Amino acid sequence: MEIIVKLIKNVITRDQAIAISPDYVKFAEGDFASWNKVNKKFKNLKRNQSAITFTGGQFVKVKVTLVNNRSIQAIDGPIVRVSNGECSWRVDGCGYAWPI
Repeated sequence: MEIIVKLIKNVITRDQAIAISPDYVKFAEGDFASWNKVNKKFKNLKRNQSAITFTGGQFVKVKVTLVNNRSIQAIDGPIVRVSNGECSWRVDGCGYAWPI
């Protein structure tokens, strides 16, 4: 069962997200031609870095709260957790994130 939370804090418009990264917006909307660009940026995220992500049909400005490359689960990239100040969630494997 998937639970979708409608976020309120730091939600940005699609146009604002495009201004930050048109490649990330294309990826988030299902155009996986930009996957390599998104994946490269994602794998270089650092803790406390600002980023945007796409979750629950919304683009959200977030802060990276965890980057774990040492976990056994980090087979194909880091485990990354983000927060918008309202809640936190993992973005590895779904949504990913783009640094700003």
